Amino acid sequence: MKKIFEKFKNPPFWLALIFYFLTICLGSASIIMAVLNITEIYAYVIYGCAGTVLAYSVYTIVKIVPNFKRRATDKLKSIPFTRKLLSEYGFRTLITTVGTTAINLAFAIFNIVLAIWRHSFWCGAIATYHLILMAMRGDTMLSRHKNKHASFIRCALAFFGLTFFLSIFLLMMIGNNISFTYPGWTVFAFAAYAFFKITMAIISLIKTRKENYTIKAIKYIGLADASFSILSLQTALLYQFSEGDDYMYFNAITGAVVCALTLALGVFMLIQSRRKNGRQK
Repeated sequence: MKKIFEKFKNPPFWLALIFYFLTICLGSASIIMAVLNITEIYAYVIYGCAGTVLAYSVYTIVKIVPNFKRRATDKLKSIPFTRKLLSEYGFRTLITTVGTTAINLAFAIFNIVLAIWRHSFWCGAIATYHLILMAMRGDTMLSRHKNKHASFIRCALAFFGLTFFLSIFLLMMIGNNISFTYPGWTVFAFAAYAFFKITMAIISLIKTRKENYTIKAIKYIGLADASFSILSLQTALLYQFSEGDDYMYFNAITGAVVCALTLALGVFMLIQSRRKNGRQK
């Protein structure tokens, strides 16, 4: 009896699978009986069994997941690349940046194709913005082994150019009453992604206070990228769910905030580079 209790207390994987299967079967049966409004005694028995196996299934997940995570982590740490990926925040940031740069490139190419196909200056402007971000990330990545300080200053100066471009972009958007658009209800998926992006950018920025020039520059670029995503999301939401053209005033305010943030990042980076340089001297 004690062995059986210990097995249920620390369930093996096969036992957990059995209870997951029972949970699906009894849960489906309970839903069907509830829809058909069956009130026989056996229905309540099935309800009780479904609740019991569901509770135990949740317990097995709580017990199994930490062990599975530990084993997976030990396995990943046995591989040099994944061990470095897990243990070094800077290396993990660089690998993530490669993926982000690839996304910028793909999005830029997509908008270039649309700009040529539709003869759209708007799509061309969006493509240009993402190409600028890609160039900034690329320069920072290529300079991570040497000339980090010079690359950091170039990134700061690029923010001034990006601010000028965003100002032209914003004037074009307000003057021609143009907005970002997303098909159907996919706007909510883009909304979730944009808020996730800005949240992670802020958290990452806090973590990089003591990192080197390369990591700091990458995180500042990520914050600028995330703020632009919020601007594009707002224009899409207001365009889709507002009546009239009054929403353009809100787009102008948000756009001005994004421009100010981009400019502030450039100024802050220059100040930070002078302080760091002074300490090194």
